[in-house]
Amino acid sequence: MRWLFSLPSMWMVVAVTSWIIMAAAEDTSEARSCSECHSNATCVEDGAATTCTCRVGFTGDGLECVDLDECSLPGAHDCSANSSCVNTPGSYTCVCSDGFRLSPELGCIDVDECAEPGLSRCHALATCVNGEGNYSCVCPAGYWGDGWHCECSPGSCGPGLDCVPSGDALLCADPCQAHRILDEYWRSAGYGAGYDCDSDLSGWYRFVGQGGVRLADTCVPVLRCNTAAPMWLNGTHPSSDEGIVDRTACAHWSGHCCLWNTPVQVKACDGYYVYNLTAPPECHLAYCTDPSSVEGTCEECSIDEDCKSDNGKWHCQCKQDVNITDFSLLEHRLECGVNDIKMSLSKCQLKNLGFEKIFMYLRDSQCSGFAERGNRDWISVVTPTRDGPCGTVMTRNETHATYSNTLYLADEIIIRDLNIKINFACSYPLDMKVSLKTSLQPMVSALNISVGGTGMFTVRMALFQSPTYTQPYQGSSVTLSTEAFLFVGTMLDGGDLSRFVLLMTNCYATPSSSATDPLKYFIIQDRCPRSQDPTIQVEENGESPQGRFSVQMFRFAGNYDLVYLHCEVYLCDSVNEKCKPTCSGTRFRSGGALDQSRVLNLGPITRKGGQAAVSRAASSSLGFLKVWLPLLLSATLTLMSQ
Repeated sequence: MRWLFSLPSMWMVVAVTSWIIMAAAEDTSEARSCSECHSNATCVEDGAATTCTCRVGFTGDGLECVDLDECSLPGAHDCSANSSCVNTPGSYTCVCSDGFRLSPELGCIDVDECAEPGLSRCHALATCVNGEGNYSCVCPAGYWGDGWHCECSPGSCGPGLDCVPSGDALLCADPCQAHRILDEYWRSAGYGAGYDCDSDLSGWYRFVGQGGVRLADTCVPVLRCNTAAPMWLNGTHPSSDEGIVDRTACAHWSGHCCLWNTPVQVKACDGYYVYNLTAPPECHLAYCTDPSSVEGTCEECSIDEDCKSDNGKWHCQCKQDVNITDFSLLEHRLECGVNDIKMSLSKCQLKNLGFEKIFMYLRDSQCSGFAERGNRDWISVVTPTRDGPCGTVMTRNETHATYSNTLYLADEIIIRDLNIKINFACSYPLDMKVSLKTSLQPMVSALNISVGGTGMFTVRMALFQSPTYTQPYQGSSVTLSTEAFLFVGTMLDGGDLSRFVLLMTNCYATPSSSATDPLKYFIIQDRCPRSQDPTIQVEENGESPQGRFSVQMFRFAGNYDLVYLHCEVYLCDSVNEKCKPTCSGTRFRSGGALDQSRVLNLGPITRKGGQAAVSRAASSSLGFLKVWLPLLLSATLTLMSQ
């Protein structure tokens, strides 16, 4: 820092430094031993003499050393202009002044109290202005104070706002949010006489409760509202667009509806009124409410509606949305449900586009629009997730099923020029449920199970062609070779699917359609797969609303070529029961009695190349036998010779 000094200053520093060095050179004394040296001195023994010398930062003869105050000697310290020097024993410290902090590169720099939280003491409404080493606070326009405390003054707030008490200060606020509640049933104009007096009322209030929610705006008979001279609003209630209006409250007494009066203010809020009331000029006078006013008439307004007042009556009205200028900006809601698809348009946006009446329908005009109220107002149409109803068209590829339709929109029951069409579609990944719904004639069986207190469930079982379980076999029967695999899926529908899972307790095959056939081959028994058959794979059981297993096709020993599948299922309460089976080893399974009311049946599955198909076909009709008998006999003989 000495490079910044002028030449005379440099001479001064050099001179003082030289004096310090010279003084230090003289601050030595000879001693008999080092023990005589001062604690802030160093001792040197050269054999001939013992010398005591004061340490740097101290002055004296070595036998006595006192602190050297660098802060009081010009040029003895290098503290910057925004800091102060603090002397310490043998040295000194530079301390940044208030409003500054130390920077290793720049020394003491200004602290921006306005930018760092917690450093400014400005009022919440004031503006903080940073300065070099300090800051100042400025109250906003319409407020007065020193910046650490700001208050509004009456009449200084903007439209719709007022200067209201907030804690220990006066702040500009919307009285719709900043008010007190008067919930007193006796304020009703239908209540009898009394001696209440509103001498302590001052500020903004809202009336609630059984007495009424707005001031009476006609002259109230004397000796009502639990007072002697009832006070009423001499003037109309304002609309929502008028903001704060000035009115007069009159007190009825001695045959004069306005014997006394006092100024009041009124504002229409979102479904209610607030009043800036003052104490009446006399006692006993009290403000009276209209018993015919109803509380909460706008509670059902949606987010795209405003609560509007019309001659003291409240109603919901669509907000004016200036951003909706054409149909490309029209908001829609598409819900792709499991069983149906719902397309909805915003009712208020349609009204902003000029639709006073709304006619909405699908390709099949029998499926027309209906109104829905929720967090918003919607006009909706619904179509089932099936091919055909409401004109819905289903297309399918290897991974998804897609349902599409067209929504038509008009503002009259007849159409000449404007005909709005909105195409929409929902695509569903193919799973077992979707695959069955999109198949024309899947090989499936169904069973209804009622669980007390939770509703009716439907369980289905189907036979699929691959381990993806997305391609069910079509028709009432299927023919497979013993090299093929059977992929069996079970699924649960309806009821509380978040609580119940599907458990396959016993799944088995029989050579006949009877589930009670004594000849059974168990694939799953007592919840666990047959361990002796390595082709059995149980992909899912007791974990979700569906179950899946696979097994290689087989035939029963003997003259059997048909296989029927049966599954006993159980709806397991995952909240209160352990549903997922624990299976290990080759333990013996008891195979208790089956509950036939919970058994699904599927089949027949014919072994490819077997005789069953021939026998079944031969017994179909007498005429068929007459025409095809030679061929059937030939085929039978050929098969037997094999």
